Amino acid sequence: MGWRDPSFLASVPSGERVSRFVAMLLLLQRLSYLLPACASLFAQEALFADRTRNAVLLALALSWNVTMFHRVARRGWFALWMVVVDVVATCVFMLVVTGDCIQTSGTCQANWSSHALLATGALIGAVSDRAIHFVALLPPIGVYALAHAGDMGQRFPFALELAVRVNSYVWFAIIVYFIRRYLAAQARRLDELTEQRLAAETERAAEQTRLAHYRQLHDTVLATLTAIARGGLDHHEEEVRRRCAADAAYVRALIRQDDAGPATGLGNGLAHAVARAAGLGMCVRYAAEALPEDLPAEVAVAMAEAATEALNNVARHSGEREAWLTAVEVDGVVTVRVVDRGTGFDPGEVEPGYGLRSSVAGRMREVGGSSAVITAPGEGVCVELRWPDRPP
Repeated sequence: MGWRDPSFLASVPSGERVSRFVAMLLLLQRLSYLLPACASLFAQEALFADRTRNAVLLALALSWNVTMFHRVARRGWFALWMVVVDVVATCVFMLVVTGDCIQTSGTCQANWSSHALLATGALIGAVSDRAIHFVALLPPIGVYALAHAGDMGQRFPFALELAVRVNSYVWFAIIVYFIRRYLAAQARRLDELTEQRLAAETERAAEQTRLAHYRQLHDTVLATLTAIARGGLDHHEEEVRRRCAADAAYVRALIRQDDAGPATGLGNGLAHAVARAAGLGMCVRYAAEALPEDLPAEVAVAMAEAATEALNNVARHSGEREAWLTAVEVDGVVTVRVVDRGTGFDPGEVEPGYGLRSSVAGRMREVGGSSAVITAPGEGVCVELRWPDRPP
């Protein structure tokens, strides 16, 4: 999974993405120095007259940078030992190039030493969290001054040249330092805003759920109690008793859901299924255990709607007004069952209707789940929904 992969970017925090972005900038900076070195390996501007020496030096530089940035790509940022090795390598490089340089004026070796300084300075600036960390800039400065003191001629021109190169080196490190700090601060702010937005969306969803429950309670339980209190219903009648039992089952479902902790998408969906069944005059005994909070939304919707259709079938075909709805997760598999004690049917003789084929089985297949209908004449019906689709 690479830095440009959207799923990778979405899987890491903003702060880590900032670190990887800064690391990529440092890699590009080093490439801007190494690629010309590759192009001029055997040209007149090469460091040494010995081509083998040029090739070995360039191979070492490439190997070190490939190794370092490969590890950075895996762990997300530079380790302390990487910075130490890079500083030491830069110092050694500047000492080496003071020898057999083709251009006796020193321009060639001074340019490549300057490149090494800037590359290491950018790394030090990027990894620094406090001002004291910039002490790491001092060893390369001292080695640069030592390595080129004899190549600059008179004392004053050397001091001026040293000041110019050190000035660029130090300020480059400071600029990278502030760039990373600014991006990191923006990333933290973005994370805070994202958390606030998610919290607001969660609260809004919870409020909508509460409102839906209030409306359902108004249309079922409260309507039944009000009708009985006003004398419009006789609580001794069988139909009224079934209606009261259905309302009580719905209230129990809400209580169980509340006791189980934060409502999941599937838990809310099944509670609505119980409420709809109560509106049909059914009494649904609902129980749910250990439902996952991270269940994909499309899976939760599919299972809840499939369970609703199964309850509709109980009301239409079973001859019973009572059903059982259970939901549980075991070993990563979520199972929802709708059971009734109605007339049942012979699966070998009766072809499942459109509701079972499309609204139940079809929905589950679309989200990578499965369904099964277990029944026999006079034995009731069990509709089982499973996700993901694994052998039992």
